[in-house]
Amino acid sequence: MIDFAPTPDSGALPGSALGRAFAPPPVTGGGQGGGSGELIMIPLDSDSLRELRAERQRIGYGWELGQADIERLRDEWHPRVKPDRKDESEDFAVSWPDGSLTGAAGPRWLFHLFGIAHRAAHIGLVTPSAQVVLQRRAQTKADWPDAWDMAVAGHVPQHEDGTPITFEEGALKELGEELGLTGELGLLLEEGRLIEIGPPRFTYEQDALRDPPFYNAEVVQDYGATLTFEGIGRLTPGWEELGGVFLCSPQMAWDLLARGPAAGGLRFSLPPFLDWLLKRHSA
Repeated sequence: MIDFAPTPDSGALPGSALGRAFAPPPVTGGGQGGGSGELIMIPLDSDSLRELRAERQRIGYGWELGQADIERLRDEWHPRVKPDRKDESEDFAVSWPDGSLTGAAGPRWLFHLFGIAHRAAHIGLVTPSAQVVLQRRAQTKADWPDAWDMAVAGHVPQHEDGTPITFEEGALKELGEELGLTGELGLLLEEGRLIEIGPPRFTYEQDALRDPPFYNAEVVQDYGATLTFEGIGRLTPGWEELGGVFLCSPQMAWDLLARGPAAGGLRFSLPPFLDWLLKRHSA
């Protein structure tokens, strides 16, 4: 169990403080960098950038790509961008906007390089005293470093054998990796399970100024749940992914969304999560 400590950011915000926060351990050695994120692919020359943008216009969100097309793109662009080991560690499945799969799959780096649609799962968590759980992304993250995000936000990859996993399996995988919550959900969540919030929905964001550009087309399934006191006590943030875990009021969560920096997960999923909370408490 990690002790709660007041967040240093609370004094910079008007009104009530953020509440409580899990602070990360001290950084030693090379540190976490200056907030610019990690380099995951090498920059492209101007001709390659023009070729990339033209190819991306042609394929759209990848819904018409077959497995042979994915493999051709992988073989052509891997020597040019030289993705790092982490970005090669997962395969994604091409997803239709409703969350069903086209049958084609490929490496994570390729999906972000071309903006090919893939699945993600976001989890909103609240405590029994109505405190919303948010995370702050690690400064070393390539996309949205040091930004506020949902309690859990991550991709839904393929199994190691190449078969697809479900949205719920992906969500539970991220719940364990980011917050250390594994095991019997009946002990961790008051509902005993993750509750789906609406159907999957298509989201899109980009950082076209990054070199190579970053295009993120996700089909997101949102979930909500209430932590038990046992679940709160077992929170063990994964510091490679997170810069902190914070508890705040719903109003403060809205304020953080407005003030930023806010990652795509928070921008896309906090409004439906807070609407879900309001409807539950009004029922």
